Amino acid sequence: MSDLFTLQVNDSGAWRNVVKGTKEQMQEIEHHASVIAAIAGKRYKWRIIRTALGDVIGYCTAPGFVWVPPKKTGGDAP
Repeated sequence: MSDLFTLQVNDSGAWRNVVKGTKEQMQEIEHHASVIAAIAGKRYKWRIIRTALGDVIGYCTAPGFVWVPPKKTGGDAP
């Protein structure tokens, strides 16, 4: 299985890898990460990146804990 995407969490200023998955697993990873994010609360930020390129696919943050695409203006956070 090739690792195409990486779920990451940020709790203190640095992004940390949580799990890697394929395109076929992405919907399930997003769903379960949203549930965990809602339980963990607004202290944490979540994102998914393309493993090989490092570009951000989406973010999941408070208050709604839904996945949104990155802003086109650049930067490292939604």
